[in-house]
Amino acid sequence: MGFFSRKPQSQAIPSTGHPGDDQLIGIFAKTATGKDAPRDWVHYVYCDTDEGAASMEEAAVSAGWTVRRLITGEGIRASRADLPVNDTTVPPTRAFFEGLAASVPGGDYDGWEAASN
Repeated sequence: MGFFSRKPQSQAIPSTGHPGDDQLIGIFAKTATGKDAPRDWVHYVYCDTDEGAASMEEAAVSAGWTVRRLITGEGIRASRADLPVNDTTVPPTRAFFEGLAASVPGGDYDGWEAASN
C-alpha cells in the first residue's frame, strides 16, 4: 500500500534572520550529510588599511579561524572546516565577522560561502 503513502514531512529550519543564510542552510539540509555536518566555511572581510586587516586577522585567529590576508586590497579570508553551517552556528558567526568589520576603518563584511559536501 506504499503507493498512496504520504511522504515524510521535512522539518522546518528556524530562521537565522537573514534570508540568504536561510536559503543556503536549507540547501545544506537537503544534502546527504545534512545541515549538521562540519563543512569547509569561508568568510570575507575587507577594510581600508593594513592595520585594520592585521587587527581583524588577530581577532579571527584568536577565535579559532585560519586566516589568509588578501593580496589585492586590504582584508582577510577566514576559514575553518570543523563546524557545521546551520541555524545555530550561522547567526553568531555572522555577528562576529560583522563586528570585526565594524571595528576597523572602512570595514565591510562581504559574507560567506561553504562547501555543499
